[in-house]
Amino acid sequence: MKSSWLVMLSILLSTAAVANPYNGNWYFVKGQYTRDNGEVSLADNSSLVAVKSVLDNKFSLTNTENGVFLGYLSGDFIVEGSQYSESIKEGTRSEHIGKTFVFSGWLEHKEEYGRTITYWHHKGLVDGVKEYEVWQKLE
Repeated sequence: MKSSWLVMLSILLSTAAVANPYNGNWYFVKGQYTRDNGEVSLADNSSLVAVKSVLDNKFSLTNTENGVFLGYLSGDFIVEGSQYSESIKEGTRSEHIGKTFVFSGWLEHKEEYGRTITYWHHKGLVDGVKEYEVWQKLE
């Protein structure tokens, strides 16, 4: 009996230790996109509204621009060290379905307005475009 309790406890602790640090709902703050020719595009949440939800090994993303629905993507979300990948399984952007995008990501915690705000920074390559984005965790 005692050994089965210890096994159960070690399973729970190991599961908690590998919990996905990106779990939750995230709101797009800003992004910078650099094409191969050096052209840079900027975006922020003044016109682009995007929400990404992550739960363990799944994610979904929806976005609108100037009130017009742009689409959604969803699929597998795998964290490996400081990198993670999004493998697109479904969505309204058919050019992304079946692709896997790999990003370097990190979390930043800041004290703002008397509370701790969590920001998710990531950078990677999406269809030849260097992408750097910042997302804020919704509480």
